[in-house]
This record gives sequence, structure tokens and C-alpha cells, in this order.
Amino acid sequence: MILLTGATGYIGSHTWLALHAAGMPVVGIDDFSNSSPEVLRRLAALGADVSRFAQVDVTDRAALEQVFARWPIRAVVHFAAKKAVGESVAKPLLYYANNVGGTIALAEAMQAHGCQAIVFSSTATVYGQPKTLPVREGA
Repeated sequence: MILLTGATGYIGSHTWLALHAAGMPVVGIDDFSNSSPEVLRRLAALGADVSRFAQVDVTDRAALEQVFARWPIRAVVHFAAKKAVGESVAKPLLYYANNVGGTIALAEAMQAHGCQAIVFSSTATVYGQPKTLPVREGA
């Protein structure tokens, strides 16, 4: 099973549909801080299996532990990050706690359960004109 963090966000929900279409069972988690439970109803209406969903804050290590204990997670797609530039300047500690602390909590839960595969999305925003496409991490 694939654990999808930020599962009801824009990118997360589209990824859920793509994983479902590829026949990969998804365990979704989200805290609804940037989304809505309505997304689950929409995913279900589009045919996705939303029965393996838990409302979890990615910084909550105990809740992550429960998710890993409940389902056999073999890989993670990690989209549970805050991304608003203006808000990140106004609330840097909130962003640090969620984006760095949440990733650390997730990595610790993964390690404790022998899960070694992760896809990590670092940002939703790219600035400037790329010299080449696709834009590589080093750009």
C-alpha cells in the first residue's frame, strides 16, 4: 500500500486518482488544514477507494505510528507541506514545524516500520524561466 500524505489537497487528490487508476491501493492522510473532507466524497464519486483514510496531522508521531501499524505501508508519497510564500514569511516557525518537523516524524515512522521508499514534493512554486524542461532539482 502507498501512504499518501496531504491526500485531500489539490496535488494529493489527483495523485490518489492516478494511483487508483494504476491499481495501487492508497492509504490517505490529511489534517484538512488546506483542504476539505468534501474531497473524499469527490474522490469516491470518481471511483477511488477512500476507505483507508485517516485524519492525521503529519507532525503527530503517535498518529503516524497508528497508521503504519494499521496498514502495511510499503512506500510514501509525501505532499503534506505548507506552501504559501507570504504566510511562510509571517509564520516561519509554523512552516518549520510542519514542513521539517512533519517530514522528520514521517521518516521516523517509516524507519520504525521498515518502509524505505518515499517520493517527496518540495514545493508547488518554481520561480524564473527554466533553461531546460523538465526543471531538474539542481536548477
